[in-house]
Amino acid sequence: MANTDNQTLVIIAPLTGSTNPNTAPAQILEVTGQGEVTVPTTLTEVQLGIQVQGKTSTEVQEEVAQRSAAVVDVLQKLGAQELQTISIQLNPVYSFEDNTQTLIGFRGLNTLQFELPTDQAGAAIDTAIQAGANLIQDISFTASDEALQQARLQVLSEAVKDAQAQAGAVFSTLQLTPGKIIDIDINSASNPSSSPLVFEAVGRAAFAADTTTPIIGSPQTIEASVSLDIAYSPNSAGTLTSATDNLTGAIKQALAIIDPLTGSTNPNTPQILEVTGQGKVSVPTTLTEVQLGIQVQGETATEVQEEVAQRSAAVVDVLQKLGAQELQTISIQLNPVYSFEDNTQTLIGFEGLNTLQFELPTDQAGAAIDTAIQAGANLIQDISFTASDEALQQARLQVLSEAVKDAQAQAGAVFSTLQLTPGKIIDIDIDSASNPSPSPLVFNLAADKAFAAGSTTPIIGGTQTIEASVSLDIAYSPTSAGTLDLALYGF
Repeated sequence: MANTDNQTLVIIAPLTGSTNPNTAPAQILEVTGQGEVTVPTTLTEVQLGIQVQGKTSTEVQEEVAQRSAAVVDVLQKLGAQELQTISIQLNPVYSFEDNTQTLIGFRGLNTLQFELPTDQAGAAIDTAIQAGANLIQDISFTASDEALQQARLQVLSEAVKDAQAQAGAVFSTLQLTPGKIIDIDINSASNPSSSPLVFEAVGRAAFAADTTTPIIGSPQTIEASVSLDIAYSPNSAGTLTSATDNLTGAIKQALAIIDPLTGSTNPNTPQILEVTGQGKVSVPTTLTEVQLGIQVQGETATEVQEEVAQRSAAVVDVLQKLGAQELQTISIQLNPVYSFEDNTQTLIGFEGLNTLQFELPTDQAGAAIDTAIQAGANLIQDISFTASDEALQQARLQVLSEAVKDAQAQAGAVFSTLQLTPGKIIDIDIDSASNPSPSPLVFNLAADKAFAAGSTTPIIGGTQTIEASVSLDIAYSPTSAGTLDLALYGF
């Protein structure tokens, strides 16, 4: 039997199988601190609608255009920011009697969105309703970008302090001596938006001149958590009898516990902060993509398709003369229309639809839609906005820079709070999504003939938001004050 007096006891960590005896057992406390900061909101985002009903699509869309132009004018004079068109809708209204669908009129809706300081939002809503708006569809509140960014850094510091306080309580109770901070993990949520306030339609009646709708913004709460792995060692009062002594008798054994999952036994493993920065850049859109339809109903397929063809040719002609780009046919449909009575299906006619898509600078899109409807289009099916390729590419590079700066700022907040000295950037991981297009505005809309010559539907493009995240692994080393001071927490 071998002489065990000269043997070295090796304990192999689970899953790794490593047997290096030269690494001391790692004793680590894992603790997660929570931080929460409430930020007063200062900006209000409003969605207003202009809704009109009438007998013909022409008169409905003409009134919608006129009232929308008046609302846009007053909002611009009030200094509304981020003013944009959210949706344009024009729908037929039917009555149903004796299994017969009868067209009785049209309903049009134009929805606008804008942003103002909260203390000005109430008066702006009142003025817009006096000018012709008759729907309040959505209201939400937000703090300024500067306030949110400051809160995001502050909440990280709060989370670190909370983790330190929890660790202090544990170490004090167990009579343990805290050592180095081995690992730091930041989990900071993106800036939340306050819950929007949703309302039903309101009447158009003007408010009294001296009455202003009170708008009081709700605060935003920013939360974050920071996890710390803190090494520790027992002091004289906190030492347990080693079970390994019973295995080796009186012989002093060297004990090595291998790092779980990794197999690493290097005592010089670098101390690393893992931090992910977020970048977001809004790009003004300059181009509008529109889908227009020509829908016709009639008794025979021949007459329906003939009218669809004639009106489509007229619409294509005017769009080409207006310089529309990317002009193309999206769909051509011709479907039978049936009535149902006494469980009997009877063919009563046909319905044809031709859908065209084109692109124009946003400041020309409203007039183009009006002219196309005058030429025979009677459906607005989809509107979306996009920035130019050059602007999007520039934004993608800019957003990466913003994400790196954000990661550095977060790391700085943690290092400063913990009094640690940052070292090299060990690793960089970029997660940037492809350029998103704004969500298209999809409708089932109908119109009839021409608008009044002097009315142009206002189209206001929104913005595209480009986002990216960059993760940094940053080495660090403790200063003389870079360990946990229990006295700071009353222990």
